[in-house]
Amino acid sequence: MNALGAALLTDVQKDVLDEVLVGVPYNSASQFHEYFGTRAAPPRFGLSCAWQSFAAGRMVAERTGVTAEYLIDGRHVAAVYRGRDGVVVLDPYLLHSEPLRLDRSAAVDGAVRVTVDAYPFRVREDGTPAPARVRATWTLDDDVIRLDYLRFSPRRGHNVASRSFVMRPEARLGTVPPPADWIRPLLVHPEQHSVSVRVLHPETRRMAELILPLAGRPSGVAEDRALLITKDNQGAVAAHGDARFERDLDVVADAVSAPGDEVIAFLLEAAAIHRAAAPAGLDLAAYSLEDE
Repeated sequence: MNALGAALLTDVQKDVLDEVLVGVPYNSASQFHEYFGTRAAPPRFGLSCAWQSFAAGRMVAERTGVTAEYLIDGRHVAAVYRGRDGVVVLDPYLLHSEPLRLDRSAAVDGAVRVTVDAYPFRVREDGTPAPARVRATWTLDDDVIRLDYLRFSPRRGHNVASRSFVMRPEARLGTVPPPADWIRPLLVHPEQHSVSVRVLHPETRRMAELILPLAGRPSGVAEDRALLITKDNQGAVAAHGDARFERDLDVVADAVSAPGDEVIAFLLEAAAIHRAAAPAGLDLAAYSLEDE
């Protein structure tokens, strides 16, 4: 690839990442509708984490002709671009504000390390900004990429490790998306203990989440609306019926261009689908209701 082509790819990767962050929200309910339900989710409602990476890769390919490889760790997928001089990672689920560029020439002791700001951009008690961070480490001898997501906790007053993934070169998806029979068991994995939609509002760049915990729901109860919670940009939890819940729901609804009741119904239906599809005796961890 010549210098002009490399510059174009760099610009497109940055633009696409930003477009996915605001235009393709993380929505863990969407693939329940698609793979167990009767219809695909409305695109504006967003996609689960792997499908966010698939969307980013597809958009880059459409604009440049350059294809990604998709590396997987458990149920998580990142889009990876390899070049002679290094690798670039797009992983919208981790909310990094710019592509993760790992240049081989920057290696120290056999590893390339880079850290970038990520959403949410929170605020400390003294009013100073506290962005989340994504730290990428590429070890050259085994070609493994480790991704760590650290988010500021207002309650604790410091950054806290929230997610960590190890992307190995041999753990590469051959088919995108994978076959449905491979996907369905992963959707009802015990790790999936909620259905939720998390948005980054396109105007304010503030986050909000609408969440329905799946553990502890009474058997046979069709209406789970009262179990819904929200989180705001600071990670503060609000219960259904609270004024703060309505405020956060309005942010989510505005970001996905749909009425709040429609978004709620989407999660409630996904939870019912999960209950019908989950194996008997599935043990789910309780969802934390503490403020971050």
